[in-house]
Amino acid sequence: MPLPAALALAWLLGLAAAAFTDADPAATLATVGLLSAASFAIAPRPRTLVLIAVGATLIVGATWRYDETQPQPSPISRLNGEQVTLRAIVDDEPTERTKTRLYRLEVREVFEDDRWREESGRVLMTARTFPGYEYGDVLEIEGTLEDPPELDDFDYPDYLLRRGISSVIAFPEAKLLASGEGGVLRSALFDLRAEFAKNISAALPEPEASLATGVLLGARSALPTDLKDNMIETGTSHLTAVSGQNIALVAALVIASLAWAIGRRPAAWVALASVIAYALLVGGQPSVVRASLMGGVYVLSIILGRQNSAPYALVLAAAGMTAFDPQIVHDVSFQLSFAATLGLVTLAEPIRSHAAAAAARWTGPRTIRASQPLLDLASVTLAAIAFTLPITAVNFQQISLVAPLANLFAVPAFVAVAGTAALTAGLGSIPGVDAAWFVWIAWLPAAYMVAVVDFFAGVPAASFELTGLATAHATVYYAALFALTAWLRSQPRIRLDDEPGRAIDWRILEPVAASAYVVGLAGILLWLAVTGTGSDRLTVSFLDVGQGDAILIEGPDNHRILVDGGPTGAAVKRALDRHLPFYDRRIDLIVLTHPQADHVGGLMDVLDEYDVGAVLTSGIDADTSVYEEWRAALEQAEVTELVARRGQWIDLGDGAVLSVVGPVGAPDEYDEINDTSVVLRLTHDDVSFLLTGDITAEAETALIRSGTNLEADVLKIAHHGSRTSTSPAFLSRADPSIDVISVGASNSFGHPTADVLDRLDDDLVLRTDLHGDITIETDGELIWIRTEHRIE
Repeated sequence: MPLPAALALAWLLGLAAAAFTDADPAATLATVGLLSAASFAIAPRPRTLVLIAVGATLIVGATWRYDETQPQPSPISRLNGEQVTLRAIVDDEPTERTKTRLYRLEVREVFEDDRWREESGRVLMTARTFPGYEYGDVLEIEGTLEDPPELDDFDYPDYLLRRGISSVIAFPEAKLLASGEGGVLRSALFDLRAEFAKNISAALPEPEASLATGVLLGARSALPTDLKDNMIETGTSHLTAVSGQNIALVAALVIASLAWAIGRRPAAWVALASVIAYALLVGGQPSVVRASLMGGVYVLSIILGRQNSAPYALVLAAAGMTAFDPQIVHDVSFQLSFAATLGLVTLAEPIRSHAAAAAARWTGPRTIRASQPLLDLASVTLAAIAFTLPITAVNFQQISLVAPLANLFAVPAFVAVAGTAALTAGLGSIPGVDAAWFVWIAWLPAAYMVAVVDFFAGVPAASFELTGLATAHATVYYAALFALTAWLRSQPRIRLDDEPGRAIDWRILEPVAASAYVVGLAGILLWLAVTGTGSDRLTVSFLDVGQGDAILIEGPDNHRILVDGGPTGAAVKRALDRHLPFYDRRIDLIVLTHPQADHVGGLMDVLDEYDVGAVLTSGIDADTSVYEEWRAALEQAEVTELVARRGQWIDLGDGAVLSVVGPVGAPDEYDEINDTSVVLRLTHDDVSFLLTGDITAEAETALIRSGTNLEADVLKIAHHGSRTSTSPAFLSRADPSIDVISVGASNSFGHPTADVLDRLDDDLVLRTDLHGDITIETDGELIWIRTEHRIE
């Protein structure tokens, strides 16, 4: 081992001992003793004593450096448990959750003793989705600071502390004071990322859009829960994380894809450019820079023809990073980056070589040359998995049995998804460019990756929990793995280029591959065109968007009407993408029954990502931040807005009619905003639906007294099954046989209430929290029901 690498290894050993024992002096002395004994056993010479002394100094220095940089609670944490008023700046990108956003705040001032005084420290704020704040916004917030909560299976306080956060605040009163006070370069980068994410979301359906965004930008929070769980189950979740493993995979796959055509070193230069571009695109944060440096070591070793020196270069790079910030050794992404890259530079080539040699005995060298990209792919995938397995097992207490196969099938699409997503995002930012044709190309690899993940997640016993794993178990595993790697590297390897026989120029197959892709794409288009033709049925889909309402109506003449948009854009977009073809992003009419967050919250994204013909509203305003954003989005979209009035109707074709039957009288006559809800009656010959928004018993009584025909085969239960709605008199007048309740699972309101369920006892009751999306079709005589989840 070269001397610099040996000294770097001594530093890393000292740092590891300090990290695992909390800088225990006994561990430091033990590490010095172990290094001294091993060094002198390998080279029993007097000058070895000098090297031992230098190594011991580095070990002690690493321990001291680690101890000195241990994170300490920030000054603002002294106020934890108290009601505070702070001024702070949003100093990072917000993290999107299903119903909330997380903001990292850098505190500037605190209001104490009737005056503002300077303060410092970071606070993690949980806030509602609306209003939304951005990086560089200055906020004045009032609420209660708290210690980070303790979790059963995760040391959350320590996790936050290592990120400089020792205080949290949930749902405070917040006021925007100023904007644009972040760094110019970071602001521009975040704006670019946000625009790219928006372009991808507008072009692709869910879950392909979230997956493509995660792969390209490392934005994992937007992934649907089921897809996220499946990726964990199959060991493919690393594909949406910015790590050295991913960056090295990008490089390895670019090299594997191009080496047979342009040579290994030229392909490595292309890979290096790809690594740099990828690192800039996903944010340039310290974790990204570290991951890029590690991936760059792998690429440079190929460019310089010094693959045998790559492990030493990696050790030097890791020592430099940890000297700058010793605490990153606790960062799982750093551990995975280092381990995966170490596997690529030490184990991937021996696996490839020995696999090729074994296969050549059975099939011959020419066949092996043809499958060279596949061998490269398999070798880098298995090497990365082998070296990262203990880290994922210890940290997540779970092992995926299907990970090798799942990655073998999913990883080839990784670069394709990243590349096509980048092109989709870029084309969407060019004014006047219609990139609709490219959506198909971007959709295919993302849809393929989703299908692979879902397939392997469905394999019985795809993964299992393995509790009780600790660092000692990982140490034993790595000892065995290093021994195996050393043995494989010591074995003679076959060089396929030296085998007799004329090599085949596989580049002649490029036109064939391109033609196959075009034919396959044309076949998919034809199939979608045939299966996507309209019918004479009326379809009403009650969408599962959580605690909120969203109803999609598709008429016999292919009219599309969306009644309400649920609480968030992500939820309604995922739901719409389950029912509408992504290549036809059209909604003819949006009906906003009333301007509450659980009905209007998702409509801004619908306006942004769909071609909306018009909007029908109750005409009632609301003094809320979400309504203000809705008005701004409506104005920006320049969509025609109509006010609903009793007696209005829309012909949906073939006898299907949508009529406005409520509210009765002027909306401002009602005390409750829920009673101003637009009430719709949908009929198709002998079958009828009644869509009631959130009306209460007061509005129900007004409808009854007005003499309006309220009979309905299908009744949308008002206000998610609240006890204030669905009165016995109203039920008697409507006389439904099917009741649908749009409600969120385990909601905090107790919806639907037991009283309402008792009143519906004689009907078929369908609930979005239990059955998912509920689709009811009719030809005017018969009714067909489909649910996302099985009806028990």
